[in-house]
Amino acid sequence: METGIIDFKKQKFIRDCIEYLKTGNAEAELRAIVNSATPEYIEYIKKDIDKDTIIIIDTVIKKIRLSSQKKITGSRQKINIIALATLEKLSTDDIRFEIKEVTERYRETINPVKALYYDLQEIMFLYDGKPKNKHHKFLIDKFSDKKSFDDIIVAVDRDILDLKECRERIIKIREELGFANKSEYYKQVIDLHNEMLQWKRLFEKFPEWVEENTNTQGGGLYQTLKNFFCGED
Repeated sequence: METGIIDFKKQKFIRDCIEYLKTGNAEAELRAIVNSATPEYIEYIKKDIDKDTIIIIDTVIKKIRLSSQKKITGSRQKINIIALATLEKLSTDDIRFEIKEVTERYRETINPVKALYYDLQEIMFLYDGKPKNKHHKFLIDKFSDKKSFDDIIVAVDRDILDLKECRERIIKIREELGFANKSEYYKQVIDLHNEMLQWKRLFEKFPEWVEENTNTQGGGLYQTLKNFFCGED
């Protein structure tokens, strides 16, 4: 029975190839099979069939793969343009968020809000009852209440929404193409979206952490990590 099913699929593939050469229209299933087929599978399809049919299969495979490659290139360019347009217009990448004492510790092109995230994370995770240095104390004093993060969180929220919408547009393009299309810029969109969710969480938690560690002995590194990643019980 298994052989019968496989033969049926093989015959359908051959019929679809013949139909494609007649009409120039390839069904999504035929494109998917051709674009994902291994050399071994192609050899299996060609096994025990006449020479004319083999020529048809080879012609169809060549045409569809060439057409698909053009679509991949075109869609990749479109994806990169959409992704770059979002990545280059981030609300958080604004000079008004730059804190010289923070950004000077990192590469010149770093997003200032990302730099702040790194510094506050360092403070929270290394704190053991007192600031490690003057820089830590400076930031604790500056961001000790929730209002100090209002504008930053508004910008982060705006970027998260823009990145999410960008991701959805790109997913739609990939679905229309019919198979995955790799793009480094798309990966950057996904990664940054996930990172910003962590930024926001830390910015919301930091004033609470300052209050807890100012008014009490705090819970140490273990409790800080637990509260941040797991939430409080």
